[in-house]
Amino acid sequence: MAGTIDAKAFKDALQRYPALLKSIAKPPKEGQLSLEELDTFRYTGAPIAYSSKTGRTMDSKDLQKLVEWKLRHGIFRPGLSKKVASNSDKTIAAASKEAFTYYAEKPSDITGVLDKLSKPLMGIGPATASLLLAVHDPSNVVFFSDELYRWLLHDGKKVSPKYTAKEFEELFSKAKSFMSRIKCTPIELEKAAFVIIKENDPVKEPKPEKVPSGLPRGRPRKPDSEKKVKPPSGRGRGRPPKAAAGEQKAAAGEEKAAEAGAGEAKKRGRKPKVKDDADVNAEEPEETTATPARKKRKFFS
Repeated sequence: MAGTIDAKAFKDALQRYPALLKSIAKPPKEGQLSLEELDTFRYTGAPIAYSSKTGRTMDSKDLQKLVEWKLRHGIFRPGLSKKVASNSDKTIAAASKEAFTYYAEKPSDITGVLDKLSKPLMGIGPATASLLLAVHDPSNVVFFSDELYRWLLHDGKKVSPKYTAKEFEELFSKAKSFMSRIKCTPIELEKAAFVIIKENDPVKEPKPEKVPSGLPRGRPRKPDSEKKVKPPSGRGRGRPPKAAAGEQKAAAGEEKAAEAGAGEAKKRGRKPKVKDDADVNAEEPEETTATPARKKRKFFS
């Protein structure tokens, strides 16, 4: 892959970029620029307008355009555009001046430059910050794209980068070595890597449309010969008529009343025990007159 490609194969891949871009571009929505127009802005218009030679800082409108190119050219991330649009021109200018001044003083501290761009600005991470730096210094800095990351660092294998400053430092170092060997610019390297990765990725075929079968939905009806015949119950189906229902309620009320009357006559619990005369007499003590002890002593003395 990247370690074995020669200058001729590299240039051939670079020449196929316009045709490939056209083949993958989707029709723009109403009011949108086409992918080809955004691509021209990214690689031509933006570097001319905002490189270090001009001394100008990017405004909010062009920052949004650059991020739109990033999303439509690579992996779309919903919600990112709104966050980027919330940055004012003043905030963008202040962050850009501080970051690019620091870059001029310490070009080797890439992480420090990315931090000064990403921390003050909404929706700007290390990958998008590298895009702003690539526009500022198009002769030396590459953009942290998925295709370039896969091609230079992972031999084209499909990986999921974390989009950290550390990953970009590794990519930036590898890109400098490659450009020194092949004698190409960062923009040419980005485009060639994009072509090689896209051409080797499996093509997603659209799912075939379902053709109606013409058959009715659900289970087919059983023939009468297979249906089970239920014996007649003798009862009518559904609720009984209102008159009959009233008669049934009246009859039920009479039955309940009869049961209630029988219940009153019939006492609940055990029957009381009937006592005979002997038991009654045994229970009632006889009334006897006790002889006083004084008289008893007189009688026996």
